[in-house]
Amino acid sequence: MEQISIKQYMINYGLITSSVLVSFSLMLFFLEAHYEQDSVVQITNMVITFAGITLGCLAYKKANDNKIQAGTVRKMGTGISLVIALVSIFYTLFLTNVMEPGFMDKVLEISYNQTMQDYPEALNGMDLNTFIENSKPFTFLTYPAILISTLLFGFLYSVVLGLVIKTKKQL
Repeated sequence: MEQISIKQYMINYGLITSSVLVSFSLMLFFLEAHYEQDSVVQITNMVITFAGITLGCLAYKKANDNKIQAGTVRKMGTGISLVIALVSIFYTLFLTNVMEPGFMDKVLEISYNQTMQDYPEALNGMDLNTFIENSKPFTFLTYPAILISTLLFGFLYSVVLGLVIKTKKQL
């Protein structure tokens, strides 16, 4: 019997899922809806990510004579999430530096207006330009946040998925 490479499944399904996520993000960009912080968009991204992890693990299980261990599911889910996170970081870099160089300024402006509307006392009378100047040095944290959150949610989902699809021991 041929050894099945978990790594190949992680890369393939990570890239497939990433391409769907990037396509969805590009659709939002071309519809000029990429600034909206809508929960439907976030839920859609999570569903796409979880579907990619699930399909990758089920494909591996099918290729492995319907056998898979919970640890393998965790490893695959985290690996697929890592590929998704890396592609998402590259897409975000491309978006903020090539497609729309003023993206971060616009996001900070939206954040300022939302904070001013909800919690004006938190800004202590700060104007928009001061807010952007004070916040800009911290925009680099976007990239580690993408990596950490994608890996965390992918791992947690993989733990649950592993309990559901793992091969049950025969009595």
